[in-house]
Amino acid sequence: MARRPRGQLRQDILETVIELLIGTGDVDSVSIDSVVERVGCTPPALYYYFPTKTDLLRQACEAEFQKLADHIEADVAELPGGSVVQLVRRGYALLHWAGAHPALYRILFMGTRRTAIVTETSLSDDPSLRALAANIESAVADGLIKPQNVQLLTLSLWGTVHGFASLAVSFPMIPMPELEGSMRLAMESIGDRMLTECGRESWRLAERLQAGETASSAQAGRP
Repeated sequence: MARRPRGQLRQDILETVIELLIGTGDVDSVSIDSVVERVGCTPPALYYYFPTKTDLLRQACEAEFQKLADHIEADVAELPGGSVVQLVRRGYALLHWAGAHPALYRILFMGTRRTAIVTETSLSDDPSLRALAANIESAVADGLIKPQNVQLLTLSLWGTVHGFASLAVSFPMIPMPELEGSMRLAMESIGDRMLTECGRESWRLAERLQAGETASSAQAGRP
């Protein structure tokens, strides 16, 4: 067998853990033996990087949290219109990702035995959640969101978007444009309370941009 490049074994192990979690949907079904058998390494080689199964599961899921954050950042990067437009796009980016990756969303956000893979500390360190809070802080500094408790607003927006993301995962028969429209209504009520007048103009711009993309993709049906 060809020798792996330095660091490749660790990456292969993490990716294999996620594949097994998606395939089984059960933390308890992912064993060290099943991982090393699929990767093609020895248990000592795995334990060199991950001392326990808990460490292995958590690091694998932390890597996926980072990938999700990177995906969202790529979607909002260089988006015209400012911080509120980016804020609105973050919600839709997460909703679409959940609809396209239901099994992985369940593992990261909905699965049973999540305490084995997501701790209170790792949740607060979720890079996409930190990016959302930073985005809100920027909008406050830009005069688009009224000064207020950023942590409470972050959790309000995060919880609302995840509510619709979980609907996308649990009820795949609901068309994505309908989920988008429902989430838009829910977010508008929050937006009316948090936005300045300039912020409302930016919010309307963001929704017009999103409506154009939704209309373009609706013909192809929900992914």
